[in-house]
Amino acid sequence: MEKKMTKKEIYKSFGIEYDTKSGKIASPIGMVKPPLVDGNKKIGKGAFHFSTLPGTALYDVVVNNMSFTVKGTCPCDCVGCYAKTGNYRFQSVKNALGMRTILARDYMAFLERAINAQIAADKIKLLRIHAAGDMFSMEYAAMWKRIARNNPGVVVWTYTKLTACENMFDGLNNANIVKSIIPGIGKNYGTCAYIIGLYHTLKAAGHDVYICRCGVDNGQHCTTCTGCSKNKYVLFLEHSTDYKAASDPLFPEFIKLVNSQPVQFITAA
Repeated sequence: MEKKMTKKEIYKSFGIEYDTKSGKIASPIGMVKPPLVDGNKKIGKGAFHFSTLPGTALYDVVVNNMSFTVKGTCPCDCVGCYAKTGNYRFQSVKNALGMRTILARDYMAFLERAINAQIAADKIKLLRIHAAGDMFSMEYAAMWKRIARNNPGVVVWTYTKLTACENMFDGLNNANIVKSIIPGIGKNYGTCAYIIGLYHTLKAAGHDVYICRCGVDNGQHCTTCTGCSKNKYVLFLEHSTDYKAASDPLFPEFIKLVNSQPVQFITAA
């Protein structure tokens, strides 16, 4: 019977040192946490994610007591961007995103090995790229395509505002890219009125489109939903801003529309 490899042995097979006690890996900028983060209450445990600094601003971050000034990776500074609100405002979160941004920009070959190693070590099956940040270069997008192609048992999805990258995953059965900017229209998130109108516009044009129900149904999250892993057009109700959707007079109509969609989620057992 073949001996089961430990995490330390799996990382070593990818040329990476793993410290069992701290759970950190040796990187070009010192010992850091593995790049993929297990899901939170919103995303769901078991759906790992990777994010970088949002927007175009310069961020002052600290990694292993070293100070860096790092530019965000998203070409847009959208009003209402949730990646600039809530927990994203905490310096500890900025430091963590800054670490991943540095690895992505300056040590991409190492990052690719580290991600592949972690997928194997943690037996990852669901991977969401960019709860914050975006595909800042074609080289970076190509790295993610290789990772998805080399791990066919992992369901991979991401979002991009860059039209040059939006078809990067075409041909891969396990990966999908959602359009964050709808050509000729604008962003894929907004108020009830905006989402209702956008949904009908896209459907009338013959597109497959899905409104994310995770924001209005606490029983649903990324571990039980296939919306973003199957559709190019996914729409989101605005959240983490001053907009209170439940107080919107059109909220009941929005909920009715959400519930009228073909089922694209897995109900709990």
